[in-house]
Amino acid sequence: MSLATHMRVSAVLQMCHARGEGAYVINKGDRTAGALLIRQNHLDGTSTLYARRYTMENEAEWQAVSGDCPVPDSEADTTIEKRTATDPDLWVIEVETRDIATLLSGL
Repeated sequence: MSLATHMRVSAVLQMCHARGEGAYVINKGDRTAGALLIRQNHLDGTSTLYARRYTMENEAEWQAVSGDCPVPDSEADTTIEKRTATDPDLWVIEVETRDIATLLSGL
């Protein structure tokens, strides 16, 4: 049984706030089964977008869907707009953390 999306979102917000980092809900999706997109704002005009995907072994992992390098914030905004327009169940949260690996490993 998978964790409900709203609980996963709450966990991210709590982890960031406990470390003194910013975390914000940008778009609320379906409480139970909505997909989750995490935007890591690098606070320098660039962002990286992460989404969960499943491997061939059916294990969930986080992948940088914006590519290996951070993208301009405007490009991240466009991607988010396109995804939310086609998926009304999508959750989008923005985090201001330097340690994204630790954050994602806790999900």
